[in-house]
Amino acid sequence: MKTSVRMLQCALLVLAVMLAAGPAWAAKAKKAKEEAPAAFRYGADLRLREEYFDSIPIIADPPGVTRGGENNYFRIRPRIWAELDAMDNVTLRARLANEFRVWETPSSMAGKPQRSTYEFPDEWVFDHLYLDVRNALGENLDLRIGRQDLIYGTGKVILEGTPKDGSRTIYFNAIKAVWKAMPKTTIDVLGIYNPSIDEIAINDADRDLTGQTSANNDITESGGGVYVKNKSIADLPCEAYYIYKNESDWEKAAGTNAPVAIPELEVHTIGARLMPKFSDVLKGNLEFAYQMGEQGDVDIEGMMLDASLNYMLPVAEQFKPAMDVGFYYLTGDDPDTADKNEAWNPLWARYPQYSELYVYSWDAESAGRWQNVMMPYVQLAFNPCAKSKFTAMVGYLLAPEDNGPGTGDERGLLVVLKDEITLAEKLFTSKDKLTGHLWAEILEPGNYYNVSDTGYFLRWEVMYAF
Repeated sequence: MKTSVRMLQCALLVLAVMLAAGPAWAAKAKKAKEEAPAAFRYGADLRLREEYFDSIPIIADPPGVTRGGENNYFRIRPRIWAELDAMDNVTLRARLANEFRVWETPSSMAGKPQRSTYEFPDEWVFDHLYLDVRNALGENLDLRIGRQDLIYGTGKVILEGTPKDGSRTIYFNAIKAVWKAMPKTTIDVLGIYNPSIDEIAINDADRDLTGQTSANNDITESGGGVYVKNKSIADLPCEAYYIYKNESDWEKAAGTNAPVAIPELEVHTIGARLMPKFSDVLKGNLEFAYQMGEQGDVDIEGMMLDASLNYMLPVAEQFKPAMDVGFYYLTGDDPDTADKNEAWNPLWARYPQYSELYVYSWDAESAGRWQNVMMPYVQLAFNPCAKSKFTAMVGYLLAPEDNGPGTGDERGLLVVLKDEITLAEKLFTSKDKLTGHLWAEILEPGNYYNVSDTGYFLRWEVMYAF
């Protein structure tokens, strides 16, 4: 415990030194910027978090347990980045990230391997390392080659490339080509290859990144696709996509010494998204996707529906109040069809999505594997002041397939509260920012589980970036 406290004190001291020494650093940075070529840019950020959660229900054998019991830890993530314009239309970018943790509960984390504890100094990883080529082929083509972030739509199919390391990184090893030959239309062509281990990590901890199972089974995720965005109709922007994903074969430990061979998975996903603007105060979002594929002798078939209406409330307009009413649906696997798996495969969207708490409910099996969920919800957001945005969401989670350890299909009542705050801007430079948030979630589990204890997730964050 004393070591943990000292580690946290060191992290807070680093942030305090950054803030206290800011004016001097800013003066040096300004002078360096004047002396350095304008084509070179650099920056950094430091994020401090404390997270607490307890009584999060999971599907487990024996049933009735909760995910890891009580957890309380600090997360410290420094990042540094640099960009160089090698030519007018060519940019090189690199970003180096680290995240180490200080565990308060459970105390037994001290005896676990580094890949689980994130003990200081942990590993440094490049989460950005790419080459940008813009406006090639008559200014119709953009290329990005290398390690990069990919985010499409509302993140229901492509956002998170490294789900097992939480929010430390979300990168993809990828090639992205953006074709801009048609007015108000872009066509993105993607190729992705993500192994479970980062081979270029510094101070390598052999951390599993793809997280398809609770153990590291060396599963590689690869694939690609085409994503089309069209804005020809001003009040009805739309998107359409085809995505192919391959999850490599692996061996699962069996009850005897003989492992069980799990065949590779191939899944094809086609989808479309509409974003109608009904008026200045009423907007919508509708996304539907269908999957098919195979894993050995098992056929894959799944569906996803994400729908919502956003209404700007005509009251207290200075606070910008808005209400969302939505419905989220992901198919689950029917236990009566042995030769078919109907569960939605979240592809590269295995991250918190609607809930930081509920993403942990799958963690004992596969990190962030959203599937077999039906959730109607209502959300209210408003700005209590110019530098703050408060959001409250209430959703009721159901399971289309009642295949849980309990007796029914009610996953539970979920409440999400968060306040995102801009604490300060332009402290030491013209572009720096100090932000933070407060986050709380509560889950009252239903009869899908064999537990009745209320689940909690709490977090505070402070982040400085320049």
